Amino acid sequence: MQYSYQRLLSFLRNAMTILNMLIVVFYGSVILLTTQYIVSTRLARDFLDRITHLPHQPIVAFFGSLMLYGIFIFIMYSRSEKVIAHKRLNFIYSFIEMIVSFTLIYFLYMEYNGILLLVFCDCIFHLRDGRYSKWFIWVLVVAYLISSYDVFSAIFPLTSINEYFQIYGSQINGIFMMSKSCLETLNMILFIAFMIVYLVDEIQKNQHISQELDMVHQVNKELENYAAITEKIGENNERKRLAREIHDTLGHALTGIAAGVDACIAMIDQNPKATKAQLQVISKVVRQGIKDVRNSLNKLRPGALEEHSLKEAIERMIGEFSSVSDLTIALEYELENIDLEKTKEEILFRIIQESITNALRHGHATEVHIHLYQENHFLYLKIQDNGIGCDHVHYGFGLTQMRERLAVINGQVEFDGHHGFLTIAKIPV
Repeated sequence: MQYSYQRLLSFLRNAMTILNMLIVVFYGSVILLTTQYIVSTRLARDFLDRITHLPHQPIVAFFGSLMLYGIFIFIMYSRSEKVIAHKRLNFIYSFIEMIVSFTLIYFLYMEYNGILLLVFCDCIFHLRDGRYSKWFIWVLVVAYLISSYDVFSAIFPLTSINEYFQIYGSQINGIFMMSKSCLETLNMILFIAFMIVYLVDEIQKNQHISQELDMVHQVNKELENYAAITEKIGENNERKRLAREIHDTLGHALTGIAAGVDACIAMIDQNPKATKAQLQVISKVVRQGIKDVRNSLNKLRPGALEEHSLKEAIERMIGEFSSVSDLTIALEYELENIDLEKTKEEILFRIIQESITNALRHGHATEVHIHLYQENHFLYLKIQDNGIGCDHVHYGFGLTQMRERLAVINGQVEFDGHHGFLTIAKIPV
């Protein structure tokens, strides 16, 4: 829509340019040809008696006005985008247009000032918002008001174009007067049309800008709401993550400690030396648990994974459980040639840790078998214990966290409690 308005404004400006050229030719021709007619018909004395001021050379008025209008058109259509972008240079172009057009009006005996309307339209078409444009528009308005025969003839002696018309008979004089009135009226109509289109275009632009500002405001509001929701989701996810980490670290450590303390209570009277050794093992588990808690709070991976590979970390965890309990844990690790992401390593480690803890705490198992292998494009983790199992799997915090952890990496997990307790995790590689 904006492009069509610009095309219409350009069309109206071009139409005014052509029309003003015809008007300049009309006035210049009337002055030149009528003067020649006066000389050829010996009406010079009657003409000189009628006028109060001797006009300047008609040939100067004719060719001078045409030359000035040619300069005016050249200036008007030679403005490039580079000139328009340069505010001061653009203003200089407009100022030169006004000076040339005012001089042209003087050459036509101040009878026609409609060319200033064309200057006005051209300035509006080219001038951008700036400190010069508003002042220049007002200067043009004042110039248009004072650049008329009635105003200037009161100060400077001038010859009216009507004196040239009256040389001819009433019929030709009427034709000239009507032609002059039609041309000037048509120029005024084109100017009014230009201003109407310009104002409509500006209104459309302002409405479009207002709509865009409303859209930006709405988008900002939606972004603020989205940011608030995202922040709450992030806080909730962080709570879950910290809950998982604390559950995994403290749960694992406390289960091992409880099992070790039970063992110490059972053999403290019979074998104090072995009890002391067992307490030393428990002390190591406690320290490792403290270290894991600190790592969790600092958003770090488990301490064992920070210092060792996944297999070494699992073997170390198995050794800790075995040293503080009667669990026999077997590991089948068939992922020697697979380079896993750190996130997947941590999830596998936590699932194994949780499963062993559950086998010891809830299943009262004595044996746990862990099998890690790859099949097709999936990695499988199977953990089977010989505990008491269950008929219906109850999704407590630990099992729920397993599912949530695996969902993050598009993994799945299944549980079966009919023959001991079986955990099968499936992770895409």
